[in-house]
Amino acid sequence: MENKTNNNSLEINARQMAVRILTRVEKEGAYANLLLRDSLDEIEDPRDRHLVSSLVNGVLKNKLLLDYALRRHLKSPMSSFPYELRALLRMGAFQLLFLTKIPAFAAINESVNLCKNIKQISGHNYPALVNGVLRRTAEEGWDFAWPDKNKQPWRYLSIRYSHPEWLVKRWLKRWGAEETEQLLKANNEPSATIIRVNTLKTGREELIAKLQSLNLKCTPIDRLPEAIRLEDFSGVEGLDVFKGGLFTVQDESSQLVAHILGVRPGQRVLDTCSAPGGKTTHMAQLMQNKGEIVAVDINPQKLKLVEQLAGRLGIDIIKTVESDARKLEGIDDKFDRVLVDAPCSGWGTLRRNPEILLKNPNLEDLFYQQLSLLHSASSLVKEGGVMVYCVCSITKQETREVVKEWELDKGKEWEKLDLGTGEREMIIWPHQFLSDGFFAVAWRKNGKGKTK
Repeated sequence: MENKTNNNSLEINARQMAVRILTRVEKEGAYANLLLRDSLDEIEDPRDRHLVSSLVNGVLKNKLLLDYALRRHLKSPMSSFPYELRALLRMGAFQLLFLTKIPAFAAINESVNLCKNIKQISGHNYPALVNGVLRRTAEEGWDFAWPDKNKQPWRYLSIRYSHPEWLVKRWLKRWGAEETEQLLKANNEPSATIIRVNTLKTGREELIAKLQSLNLKCTPIDRLPEAIRLEDFSGVEGLDVFKGGLFTVQDESSQLVAHILGVRPGQRVLDTCSAPGGKTTHMAQLMQNKGEIVAVDINPQKLKLVEQLAGRLGIDIIKTVESDARKLEGIDDKFDRVLVDAPCSGWGTLRRNPEILLKNPNLEDLFYQQLSLLHSASSLVKEGGVMVYCVCSITKQETREVVKEWELDKGKEWEKLDLGTGEREMIIWPHQFLSDGFFAVAWRKNGKGKTK
């Protein structure tokens, strides 16, 4: 996208991009983080990148609240409008309610002008509708009636923090009102960009110095030796230090997995659901690029992502295999370490992937898929070897219930390991650690055995 010297033009272009992304997320079920990654590569100006990210993530995280605020000024339901108009109205309301540094008149005028320029909605009288609705939204501000928090806590929390009622009810039943509200609030907080140093090419302090020389604010994360937090930055893929393989993007919780598995140089490791390769390449780093990792995925296109990431990071011990990990056909050898990073609802990643709130996954189907993965993978662990099961979710059905069911069959053969915290299961809550929600458990096959 061409940079503009005029701020109004720059912001219109940023808003146009945000509308396109929001429309595709709602209409096609696309993932906002992937669309943002590809779109932000086109933008050089950091103000433009920041505005696009703020608008997209802000609207997705506050969709139910924005619709609630807009609803009282609309004669027709939001669902009756074209997707582009829905995105535009929500984006305008988000700016009026949340982005206080943008003057109300500017947010309204730019929304009206943008409505005229979007082909799908320009041929109707929508600019007048946008103007009227957003002006009334600006006048009312936050002064509107909320559902009664005491009589209908699920409805109040659902609208206030833009989580679907069915999910809020589930969490209220499990954790109570106070804990649930803290969790919902944390999910709506902005997520920093967390990167993992590629220790095969550089050290953390050396990389921090390089990033600071680019005027990027970054700090080491003490509890993880390879982790760095980047503040207020997006579009890392455009940096030369990224292209040169000095780091990759990976959340804190995800970076724990390779350490929990305890990989060592020279071992044979199986990663049963490896794409897109973050945990796979992290294990290779800790193995000093010595040994072998068999990276399995059912999707050949996703396996290419693993290969591309390994190539950029300078890793050559990863062998990709296309296979259904519930069967692992063609893999007969035993492994020192096995990772089951199972497909899940992703409800632990709502800070970074708010579009997940638009979906309602079938937890029963996921449960049986996760259990099948554990049964299949466990047969390939050597005597004395270690297997880790993990998901980026905090639902009971995908965590403790899966583990309990698997152990009913395998308990005598396996010893559940202490994860270094005095606990034999690790669960990370977004509101307590300000990272992705995450669950992990590790077992050793026949505790009397030894691994090299």
